[in-house]
Amino acid sequence: MSALEVHPEIHARELREHPAFSTCHECHRSFRAKSEDQLCLELCDSCFDTMRQPCEPVVRVHVKARPCRPISR
Repeated sequence: MSALEVHPEIHARELREHPAFSTCHECHRSFRAKSEDQLCLELCDSCFDTMRQPCEPVVRVHVKARPCRPISR
């Protein structure tokens, strides 16, 4: 089965007609879009950067230190 991906085109004229501020779809903060992609996705700067460059989860391991024992001879 074929997948179809649709990207709406927003021209400069439409950007000016769009409200000065939008609400982020993820964190619900107000933001001013700096690009067409950001405007289409409705993401603020930080959410947009996170989406473009997802970081790997940090794996943390906690290890208990072994008690020191005197060496018996």
